[in-house]
Amino acid sequence: MPIYYDIETDGLYLQGIEKGAAQGFEKEMRFVVIQMLNAKKYSLDEISHVSGATKAYIMGIANELNIKV
Repeated sequence: MPIYYDIETDGLYLQGIEKGAAQGFEKEMRFVVIQMLNAKKYSLDEISHVSGATKAYIMGIANELNIKV
């Protein structure tokens, strides 16, 4: 008798999906911050508002890339 198991309802599977989505969001947010920093025409507040990143996170990336904000 075969056993059927729906993996999409498994708790660990769902945790993995959430973690992957969070990592994807983090990469996308970082990309937006870098693009806006490189444009050099947006304020720290504008970058924070558009990207959803904290000002400390943005400053960390700016320091990492040696971009003055």
